[in-house]
Amino acid sequence: MAQTSRQFFGFIGITTFTKLLMNVTRRMIYPFAPEFARGLGVDLSAITSVIAVNQATALLGPVGASFADRYGYKLLMLFALGFLTIGTFAAGFIPLYSVLVVCLFLSGLCKSIFDPSLQAFIGEFVPIEQRGRVIGITELAWAGSTLLGIPVAGLIIERFSWQTPFWIIGLLSLVCFGLILKLMPKTPSKKKISNQKTPSFLSNWKTIVQNREVAGILLFGFFMALASDTLFVIYGAWLEQSYGLSLASIGFSTILIGISEMLGEGCTAFFSDRIGLKRSILIGVSLCAGAYFLLPILDTGLPHVLTGLFLIFFFFEFTYVTAMSLTTELVPELRASTMSAFYAIGGLGRVAGAFAGGMIWSSYGLAGISLISGGSTLLALVCILIGFSKKQQGSK
Repeated sequence: MAQTSRQFFGFIGITTFTKLLMNVTRRMIYPFAPEFARGLGVDLSAITSVIAVNQATALLGPVGASFADRYGYKLLMLFALGFLTIGTFAAGFIPLYSVLVVCLFLSGLCKSIFDPSLQAFIGEFVPIEQRGRVIGITELAWAGSTLLGIPVAGLIIERFSWQTPFWIIGLLSLVCFGLILKLMPKTPSKKKISNQKTPSFLSNWKTIVQNREVAGILLFGFFMALASDTLFVIYGAWLEQSYGLSLASIGFSTILIGISEMLGEGCTAFFSDRIGLKRSILIGVSLCAGAYFLLPILDTGLPHVLTGLFLIFFFFEFTYVTAMSLTTELVPELRASTMSAFYAIGGLGRVAGAFAGGMIWSSYGLAGISLISGGSTLLALVCILIGFSKKQQGSK
């Protein structure tokens, strides 16, 4: 039993590191978009379009989850990790724009398959009273990508080239492939699960979107994600052009974003239940919109700008994670389908934001970014208010 326990936690450690590699691959293009554009000889808008392609893979998450239920979690996790290895090695050794597009598509597809497969495995293997802690450990990889991964990538890019992080990630993901193959425990009921006929995710989606509260929170997720990525895709270019920050400095500025995300998640854990999930969302989304609108006013010095970015990502993370908690209870009998819809619609919002961000920045600068992101966040507030209004709730 002790050996099985050690094997399991070793597996959790390596999958958390694997998720870190995935997150760094997907997120490092945001702050270093100008360097990628220069290295490939393309416009900044071409790089932000690649980011949109990457985010579009979130729409494939429900499909990946259904394959994992049918064919087994281990097979799908290894299959996904193979995508990451191939894509990053290709980008690391072939400096072509088309290859970068393929790399980021594969890395996004990898995450869309790997994450739900891992969470489903944990749900199968770990008792309910310990599940939150284990999943929470694996989710540290998200904040870890901004606290550690992107700053290190910035140093590597500045010292060597924009391609170097990709082949390093490719090598590390290959090691992770072997370790997961060796360490992943077997689930006793996996044979039963793989033989079960799983319902169509499309039919489940059709059922849940008829719920007005679900429709409201899905639209909320779309507009919140749109606002976030509209800013996130250009903030590296903003800091470089306005304040002359080096690649390493921009990379280290993401530490601040990572801290703000961790604090936002912590506040969700400690305060959202006490305040009430709906009330927490309303407070958070209102403050997030205000922080977006403040950006042009704060654009007078680097300390003020970093303060503004800290506030935005803090309020966003607090609000978005609280909304995820609320979403899990809207349709309890279709909890997985409801969450997959939330992730997919949020991914669609990020696609729209990634496409729009570069064009808005080129034409209207920071004022345009502030207006679109702040306005989208206010639209998210309206969607929540309408979806959860007493008039719409009927008997409630």
